[in-house]
Amino acid sequence: MVRLVVHVVVMVLVSAALAEAQAPATRLSLDDAVALALRENPTLRAKQHEYRATQAQEITAGLRPNPTASSLAEQIGSRNDPQYTFSLGQPIELGGKRARRLDSARAASRVTAAELEDTRRQVVAQVKKAFTDTLVAEATLALTGENLKALDEVERLQRIRAEKGDISELELTRIQVQRFAFERDAADARQAIAAARIALRAAVGPEAVAPDFAVSGELGFRDVPLDVSVLRRRALDARPDLRAAEAARQRARADRELARANAWWDVTPLVEYQRIGPDNTFGVGVSVPLRVFDRNQGEIARTRAEVDRADALREAAAVQVLADVDAALSQVVNQRDKVLLLRDTYLPKAQRARDTVEFAYRRGGLSLLDFLDAQRTYRETSLEHLRTLGAYWGALYQLEAAVGGPWENP
Repeated sequence: MVRLVVHVVVMVLVSAALAEAQAPATRLSLDDAVALALRENPTLRAKQHEYRATQAQEITAGLRPNPTASSLAEQIGSRNDPQYTFSLGQPIELGGKRARRLDSARAASRVTAAELEDTRRQVVAQVKKAFTDTLVAEATLALTGENLKALDEVERLQRIRAEKGDISELELTRIQVQRFAFERDAADARQAIAAARIALRAAVGPEAVAPDFAVSGELGFRDVPLDVSVLRRRALDARPDLRAAEAARQRARADRELARANAWWDVTPLVEYQRIGPDNTFGVGVSVPLRVFDRNQGEIARTRAEVDRADALREAAAVQVLADVDAALSQVVNQRDKVLLLRDTYLPKAQRARDTVEFAYRRGGLSLLDFLDAQRTYRETSLEHLRTLGAYWGALYQLEAAVGGPWENP
């Protein structure tokens, strides 16, 4: 009885643990999102199945030809003795066909393996971009809320002044109209949050993430030292699409050697047993195809052209890899300069100008137009700072994808 209770308790605990492990995530950090995507992304899982299917072709390539058997009965029902013939043959491949098939199949597996790594690279880049877009949109919504709160406080104080007759009703109306710009920013931010969350769920795997999930992370600035020569060299070593192009070139050479091997004839040794009436006889022989017309010339010519094509594609892939690194690095540098300029120069100035003008306006020292202009300038500058910060991190993640690994120097 005790054992039964213990068994039931263990089963319940295991079931609860499995249910918790399979439950959709309700909160995601960047690392969590990447880990879930590498496990649950349907495009990536499809590529993994393709890789296993490609590996299975190696089994087929390594198989030897099946033996052949035949049976023949003659002179049945005639006055002569019936004649029965049984033969067994085993085809023997010449020219190294089996080894060349294995080389081609293994090269195909290496191509798919590199393509699988490239799919992982692209999925991780999609997840990081969507995650960053979500952080930017949420930070924008929070900033817009703060701006609205500050504007509402000014409106409250000015309404009191308007009731006392210190300012005209028109000035109060202009302040209220200015509120629309902030409300529009908030609506745009909510739409951006929804779009980014949809993209993030799609990249991670919709079934793995709850619809109302939350993200946890900071959108702070971090300067990253970058060495273009190191990044270019690392990209040439690490980019999986470049490795796939190199593996495709090796496969093209393996296919060319296989085509040459298939030009060789195969031989089939035969053993035969024949029974004619009471007599039994045995025989041996060999079957050889006569390669008079078809010597696999077309396939050899095709695979030669494929080798040249694969060489050109490998060269084009290397050029594209370096171009991707240079373009991503240029974008990182450009966005970094903009972030620093906004953070250290223009955002503090816009904030000081807004605070100073607001202080003076409340005391009647400046006009309403000056106040609204200062508010508008601060709003645009702060929003631009957030957008540029998000673009900076997006450029860093794009550089990571272009390099095929982390952007930090080893």
